Amino acid sequence: MKKTILTILVLALAISVSAQKRTNKTDKQVEKVAIGIKLGGNLSQFHYYTDPYDLNNLDFDSLGKRLNPMFGLNVEIPLLKGVVYVSPEVLFNVRGDSRLFESKTYDTLVRYQAKVNYLELRVPVAIAIPVTKTFKPYVFAAPSFSLALPTVGPFKSEIRQYSLDKAKTLDEKVDVNPSNMTKYDYGIALGLGFRFRFDFPGFAMLMKIEGGYYNGMKDTFSEKEHLDQSTAVNAQAYNLDYNRQSRGFEAALTIAIPLGGFHAADDCFYWSDMEKKKNRGRGMFGF
Repeated sequence: MKKTILTILVLALAISVSAQKRTNKTDKQVEKVAIGIKLGGNLSQFHYYTDPYDLNNLDFDSLGKRLNPMFGLNVEIPLLKGVVYVSPEVLFNVRGDSRLFESKTYDTLVRYQAKVNYLELRVPVAIAIPVTKTFKPYVFAAPSFSLALPTVGPFKSEIRQYSLDKAKTLDEKVDVNPSNMTKYDYGIALGLGFRFRFDFPGFAMLMKIEGGYYNGMKDTFSEKEHLDQSTAVNAQAYNLDYNRQSRGFEAALTIAIPLGGFHAADDCFYWSDMEKKKNRGRGMFGF
């Protein structure tokens, strides 16, 4: 798997460099640092390792219970004439899943739901293929470091289990805290994206559409749980002899504005040019 990913990245870089040489002759666009907002969501889950009871086979709940929001700010920094981009970003991300199981103790169908809010720092590195001056597909890898947060407004950070077919037979919940969830998480996101540049009179705008897969690398069970110093809310649904890690598919839309707004290919880029055009009676921005 690692060799395959490395091969894809090397081939993409080679194609990008070749295409960039062809486009540089006609494309006068100066790539600039851009600041943007990122909006999206993830279809997440907890994955269990060395699970003696095969608990990964617990039925997932509906998609609506598993879809989580993701949003934040990012900065795009172009390198190698727009072939490589580094885009540090700070995100608010909700991870977790919702599963169903039959409780023999309560003789009821139970929904077990774990949602965790994270403040996440990512540093995506993208290799782009400049198909045209305004369209670039790309592949990316994004190392990630996350800090678990408490409940924030409508976004619950809690572990809960409750009956679905026998009202009020069972309803237990606890807030996420260091006794039932690790405070930190880290992993990597890999994916594909499409970068579009729109040139309007006087300014430019970037739009990126991307999808990927997040692979958590840290056990999210707390140390207290492993040491049997804290009782899990959903003891029937998992066993602390194994590890639990975050996984999930992600999709996002980013809208960004290059710093300075104007680009070098635009006659209005320099203030002196704008003044000259204004004096010619064509308006301040030369339209």
